[in-house]
Amino acid sequence: MYFDTDALVIKSTKSLNNDIFLTLFSRKSGKMEVVANGAKSSKSQLSASSKPFVYGTFTINTSNKIPKVIACEIIDSHFRVTNDLEILAYGNYFIELCNLTTVPNVVDYPHYQLIVELISILSNAGREVATLDLDTLDLLRAAYLIKLSRITGHQANISSHCTSCGCNLEETIYFSPHAGGLICGNCEKSKYRGYKINQTYINLIQYLLIKDPRVIIKTKIHPNYIQRLCSFYEELIIYHNQIKEIKSKNFLEDIKKH
Repeated sequence: MYFDTDALVIKSTKSLNNDIFLTLFSRKSGKMEVVANGAKSSKSQLSASSKPFVYGTFTINTSNKIPKVIACEIIDSHFRVTNDLEILAYGNYFIELCNLTTVPNVVDYPHYQLIVELISILSNAGREVATLDLDTLDLLRAAYLIKLSRITGHQANISSHCTSCGCNLEETIYFSPHAGGLICGNCEKSKYRGYKINQTYINLIQYLLIKDPRVIIKTKIHPNYIQRLCSFYEELIIYHNQIKEIKSKNFLEDIKKH
């Protein structure tokens, strides 16, 4: 059986022979593990489409045990992502996290639409969108993590009631990734480790949750807020999705130090 689907390459693994195994995040079938036979050869018609960040229309033969890529019409290679180390670091982080939080062969259009848009923004930095400095890239990271919490079914509780005991929250509130949202002072002392926050954080979470990434990157937010939100939500995503490690995070953190 053959079928066509738009898809983004979120992982590319070279085999011992001439083949390349691809993880595609597709519009029609969600995450797919496929093989591009002979794609390691520069002469192969599949060579250019077998690289991370490539977005295209893939023709796939599903009659084999491992679905086989027959052809690909590249919509955007997103080659510019690899031309800048900072943008590459964030791009690798986004597609790895996408891979870690998706289930094979389950259609997930909201996540698909989001990751395609994020990679497009990275690829078009300085062209269709504004130049992306580290603060803006971190803002994009925070937005992805917050939106991802909802997509994966682990959206944090930011209501006026404690996530743990249900009491009305007073002026002193904490965000607990393990509890899954806001908690009161008593629960922070006795049950969960939390981070003290104020109403500004709650407003920012609500804003980043609903706004389009192309609007978000034009917003000026103090870096301290962004960095803490990244920390809160990354911990939440890792804990509730049972992720052992985000390997690309080390590269991202090294880039930020220099």
